[in-house]
Amino acid sequence: MLDFKKQKLLVIAPHPDDEVVGCGGLIKKIKDEDGKVYVLFLTVGDTKDFSKKGMSFAKDREKEIESVARFLKFSDYHIAFKGNSYHLKLDLLGQKALMDVIERDCPVAIEMVKPTIIAFPSPFSYNQDHRIAAAAAHACLRSAPKVDKHFVPLVLSYEEPSDGWTFHSQPEMNFFVELNAKDIIAKQKAMQLYTSQDRINNNPRSIEILKNLARLRGSQMGASLAEAFFAHRIIT
Repeated sequence: MLDFKKQKLLVIAPHPDDEVVGCGGLIKKIKDEDGKVYVLFLTVGDTKDFSKKGMSFAKDREKEIESVARFLKFSDYHIAFKGNSYHLKLDLLGQKALMDVIERDCPVAIEMVKPTIIAFPSPFSYNQDHRIAAAAAHACLRSAPKVDKHFVPLVLSYEEPSDGWTFHSQPEMNFFVELNAKDIIAKQKAMQLYTSQDRINNNPRSIEILKNLARLRGSQMGASLAEAFFAHRIIT
């Protein structure tokens, strides 16, 4: 059983709302136990989308981040690469630039906050920003003597409902965090604070789909609700 009280979680979020979709329940549970939660947003920019407005703007999304950070009580967060030169183009920026910011070159980098848990997106996502972020984070977490660099004992990939749209076979989720009704309500409310990203009906980012996924994952661990992850490393 994970003792949330002692944890420091660092979430690598390629874009605003990835941290809520993939880890909103885990974030709440750690904060409820007075643990620490840090979020590294890799990029924010203007985006054409299929919402009613047809567009979301970086300035609005940064305000949404502030609202979510207050609501979920992030210990700190940082936006690494702002602007349209980077948004949805992280693969062109390259893995090394992302590794530098994840490892040490920002206020919430691994060497700055020294997390006990890191969660990053699926390396099998259809989204190129997610794939390169996962590759960079995974490389940053390579084994090394503890005297040389901070060692993170629990390394997770989080899931998003849309990750099922992929060319690749994906491993089964093997790490589950049980959620209660208050946890999933908080996750849904946090998602609604991302007003530019809020979707309805069967959209993979709708609050109903997030709850349905939590129900499915809960059923797989004998609980009502859960978030599921793939554990790349577990050291107790």
